[in-house]
Amino acid sequence: MVNIAEIVSRYNPLKFVDLNQFILRVIFALTIIIVGIFLGKGISIGLKKLSQKFELNKKISGSFIDLILAVIRWSIYLLFICFALNQLEIPKLTYFFTSTFIIIPSLVGGLILLLIGLTIAFYLREVIKRSETKIREPISQIVFFFIIYIFGIYAIRTALISFDDWTTNMIIIVLTAIGASAIAYGYLVEARNVYH
Repeated sequence: MVNIAEIVSRYNPLKFVDLNQFILRVIFALTIIIVGIFLGKGISIGLKKLSQKFELNKKISGSFIDLILAVIRWSIYLLFICFALNQLEIPKLTYFFTSTFIIIPSLVGGLILLLIGLTIAFYLREVIKRSETKIREPISQIVFFFIIYIFGIYAIRTALISFDDWTTNMIIIVLTAIGASAIAYGYLVEARNVYH
């Protein structure tokens, strides 16, 4: 005699999960999401107050700071959504969201590296400009672009961690060529304005 319950259980993705148990998992998952929302907003507000205390808006554009804070806030939201989905124990859904959300922390890491690089580059450029060296202007520009380039490469590698090395290297080469062309064009335009 054919056991119908056994056949259905073989093809049921929830494997006859007890309804009460499933409802408890859903409630627990929703609780995790709510905690993540409060935590994300709290950290975002705290970082905003820190940036105001250290007067970062005088050194960095306010919209750039808001962008960083928004990315950090949403990274926390998405991380807690992943935790919540794990509680539901639906493997395909969990795998899809986990593989998608891994991009967000890497983008945040890349943005933070870029921000650190910009801060160091601006600081060193001002230090060199205040020095007594005769060629301080070109040296300050070289150091500025060199630091941004180095941190830019690491930021791209961090942001594109999910890509293979060949793709990342090609993107770096293309962006380097575009950046170098833009800098060279800027200096040519400046030189033309000086001599005309």
